[in-house]
Amino acid sequence: MYVVKFGGSAITDKTKPYTYRRGRVAKAAAELRGRQAVLIHGAGSFAHPHVKAFGLTPLGIALTKASLRRLTAYVVEELAEAGVAAMPVEPSDVFWGRELRRVEVLTHALSHGLYPLLHGDIVPSDGGYVVVSGDDMAVEVARLLKPRAVVFLMDVDGIYTAPPGTPGAERIRRIAPGLAVEGAGGVDVTGGVRKKVESGLEIARLGIPVYYCHIEDREALREALDGGHPERCTVVEPIQ
Repeated sequence: MYVVKFGGSAITDKTKPYTYRRGRVAKAAAELRGRQAVLIHGAGSFAHPHVKAFGLTPLGIALTKASLRRLTAYVVEELAEAGVAAMPVEPSDVFWGRELRRVEVLTHALSHGLYPLLHGDIVPSDGGYVVVSGDDMAVEVARLLKPRAVVFLMDVDGIYTAPPGTPGAERIRRIAPGLAVEGAGGVDVTGGVRKKVESGLEIARLGIPVYYCHIEDREALREALDGGHPERCTVVEPIQ
């Protein structure tokens, strides 16, 4: 079993509200068919603007939920067209804060040939409501279900020493504890690239390999899922 996260920047244009990048999920889905996987998608340009504008107010929560349902529908439809039957799971039904309280909802879907699909969201907590990113969810799912690997699919081919395209930016082949990275562009209230690195290290400490790959690189995704070492991805080896 695997955990695969479709980054918000990979499936939406985060500089343009409500802009879905159709076709990208389908390319990855071609490599997921026939493999058990829990899927997660980022919120991208469908939710971050609402949280930034209204915060965790009742209106902000309502608008965020509505926009995320739209994005999830796009993802589910594209996956289905590519032969991957996803089961959308409402995060606020299974998460309390950053804790996954109802893991059986995911395992039940997996046992029936479905791909449970979570997404970054606003969920209830002891203190009211909190934002839980898809990266946070990947850590929690990995902790409970112990997948063979976790793959973060992005709009770039890995983690860079600075924003890709800037002078001197280089892709990091392997990530080790203590690595410092810059953030990403666009509107992001969940921590951006730095959060992805921190989440990857948390997962690696569970003994699970982590890969950061470009969402359109099918060969790299296939290698990662087959337990290889794709050269075009950033890798976090299991930390013992």
